Amino acid sequence: MARSTTLALVSTALLFATTNAQFGGLGGGFGGGNGNPFDGGNGGGNGNGNGGSSSGNSGSSSSDNSQYGANMFGSTAEFNRAKQILIAHAVLASLVWVMFIPSLAILLRLDIQNPVVLRIHAVGQVLSYIIFVVAAGMGIWLAQKSSAYGIWDNPHPRLGLAILAIAFFQPIFGFVHHRLYKKRALEKAAGKATKAPARTAIGRIHLWVGRILIFLAIINGGLGIRLASSSPFQTDSQTRKAGIAYGSVAAVMVVLYLFFVVAFEIRRARHLRQQQRNRQAMATKDTLPTYDESEKSVGRSTRSS
Repeated sequence: MARSTTLALVSTALLFATTNAQFGGLGGGFGGGNGNPFDGGNGGGNGNGNGGSSSGNSGSSSSDNSQYGANMFGSTAEFNRAKQILIAHAVLASLVWVMFIPSLAILLRLDIQNPVVLRIHAVGQVLSYIIFVVAAGMGIWLAQKSSAYGIWDNPHPRLGLAILAIAFFQPIFGFVHHRLYKKRALEKAAGKATKAPARTAIGRIHLWVGRILIFLAIINGGLGIRLASSSPFQTDSQTRKAGIAYGSVAAVMVVLYLFFVVAFEIRRARHLRQQQRNRQAMATKDTLPTYDESEKSVGRSTRSS
């Protein structure tokens, strides 16, 4: 119960940070400070005299952004291609970390006793990671195209790469845990001396790393929206709509995820306590007979004598 309470408190703090990340920077201008990496003062311009020409994204139009982006990327066609890749990157990464991975994690917390559920969880998470690799590749391409503007100094691509690297080990952790669990269950069924089939050390690592990655990725999505708000790809209106949509869906999913995780942990703690009480009762029964059992034993002894 204490662990579940701690998880809830930490998750609430992360949710607050996510909201702040999503909406804290939407009002920042295209050239209005806040560490804007696309400001000409940071990148030294693009050689066409447009490096410091932007006067604020709050009043920018789509045509203004397109012109600035065309100068930035060399041509309008290249800028439009980059914009499409940015949208695909945002959509795919958001689907993975806001919808797919949390939903597949919740699936296990429903406690459905069916091996098919575990297979869906495992295969779905691997496929989700592959989709995220594709999305990350798009983000890396965009960051390289904008590297002259200091994009790699922004926390969004840095955190994204860290999430990509750490998430690579998650299927490995899950597979090893499942193998150990299954081995112990088979040994116990065969009457061999073994540890009880339960959470293993590597299983706990898999569990908590997954939980942390979900919240960090949701936060990073907010940071990505903030970064897009200072780029030539989107106007303030477009970014605000994207931020509201992302924040709303992410908040609902976080609440659902927390509900199922906390409920599962509470139910599991109660089950473990009941098992402990049952074991203690069995141990007491083996060593100290009840009053009725003692009376029966005495009666049998008297009759035999």
